[in-house]
Amino acid sequence: MIIGWLEPSGAALAFHFEDFSLDPDRRELRRADALIAVEPQVFDLIHYLLRQRERVVSKDDLLDAIWNGRVVSDSTMTSRINAARRALGDSGGEQRLIRTVSRKGFRFVGELRQDAATAQTAAQPAREPPAVADRPSIAVLPFTNLSSDRAVGLLTDALTEDVTALLARVAGFFVIARSSSFLYRDTSRELRRIGDELGVQYLVTGSVRASDQLLRVTAELAEPNGRQLWSGRYEVKRDDTLTLQDEIARQLATHLEPALMRAEFSSIRRRRSDSLDAWSHYRQAVGAVVVHGWSEDGFEQGLTKLGLAIAADPDFAIAHAQLSLWSAIGANLSLLADADTARQRAADAAERALALDPNDFDVLGFTGCALADLGEALRGRKLLERALEFDPSNAQARVALGVLQARAGEYATGIENMRLGIRSSPQDFRLGFFRMLLADGLIRAGRHEEAFIEADTACRRDGKFFPSRIVAAWALVKLARLDEARVMLGEARAIRPSLSPDQIEQFYGRAAAADLDALWR
Repeated sequence: MIIGWLEPSGAALAFHFEDFSLDPDRRELRRADALIAVEPQVFDLIHYLLRQRERVVSKDDLLDAIWNGRVVSDSTMTSRINAARRALGDSGGEQRLIRTVSRKGFRFVGELRQDAATAQTAAQPAREPPAVADRPSIAVLPFTNLSSDRAVGLLTDALTEDVTALLARVAGFFVIARSSSFLYRDTSRELRRIGDELGVQYLVTGSVRASDQLLRVTAELAEPNGRQLWSGRYEVKRDDTLTLQDEIARQLATHLEPALMRAEFSSIRRRRSDSLDAWSHYRQAVGAVVVHGWSEDGFEQGLTKLGLAIAADPDFAIAHAQLSLWSAIGANLSLLADADTARQRAADAAERALALDPNDFDVLGFTGCALADLGEALRGRKLLERALEFDPSNAQARVALGVLQARAGEYATGIENMRLGIRSSPQDFRLGFFRMLLADGLIRAGRHEEAFIEADTACRRDGKFFPSRIVAAWALVKLARLDEARVMLGEARAIRPSLSPDQIEQFYGRAAAADLDALWR
């Protein structure tokens, strides 16, 4: 076990126009009663244009939405637009549904029917509903450091993280994970677009300014349309931020939901490194995996940077925990040269991290997953459950717990947790990995068509991620689509020529290896 837009865990509403209907949950496009076959990327393109029909969508918007920011040629984009038009029977002229706006981009200009099933009216911009309809959905965006002091930047990040975790512990909120919110640290995007991308009803923003030994902090609660609901201003000593985070979280809860005034906030007292060098190396480690992907280079560079972070601060618990997780994953995926040494390093690092800070939700999430990967499933599961008690928005811990549950035969609960983890971090760089794990769980639950859709989505998110192609091939075998399965496994072997049946068995188990065995011959 290892641990775009994403479909919300609740049912998304279908779009109806002319004699077409598009169902995002089932990923079906129909004309009258006939199902229209479209490539997944073309389906995503039509869905996006429908949801953004109140405005012209630029090429940059499409690159962000459909290609996850990757640069593609104009001819590739044109071919996808043309394929979308063909699927919609768009013959051009006055009947065109997708209009090209010269030097601006594209816009869906068809009129939605006001069927009972279509709750989104044409007069309102479409936005993904929150994952949990009966709870306010909220994202805490990174507080802005208005000081040139790098140490204040660490305090600013800590304040953002802890306010997020405290809000997530209140039963009345659905809170977006920090790993997605922090992508908007230096963004110039307007609040409305951020709200659309994260699928939330409320956004928290703030700033921190330093003066001698004081911190002056502002926090604001607003709707994505810019309407401010609350603002607070605080002045505290630098060493008193724990009191501040509690007060901000309590004020937010009060203004979002009066019934939550009775909520008990217990301070999150985590041991944080004061070393700027340690934090710098830690962030470079994460960046190495983001840039180089789940590969030998990515893991070797990441582990090297984590070693430098620990050298700068031997008591840096999160760095030890991350070292444990990546060593375990690298060994299980055969991405590290000496797997036995890597597993021992993972075990030692996990114990060190837990000894340093047994109540840090990141430490619990990383080490719980690592220990499960090393064969200590029961202990790992308990640590993951504790991580979620401290921070229910922890996407990594949520997905990892779901994987353990699915592999223990608790399919419904496990799949639900994996979907919730994915939804709670819609901009996470690990989404391809998370969806691959969800696909694995769906196969084990006998839901093979859903599994292929998830695995295929994971493949499209990362063109160099070979594990998602293995799972896609496994799902295709279960669907008796053997020719397609051979192609998919061939892609995995092209990405990783050293891939072997033994490695598949080590990572996915005997059942997967047996099902895929015939394809190797």
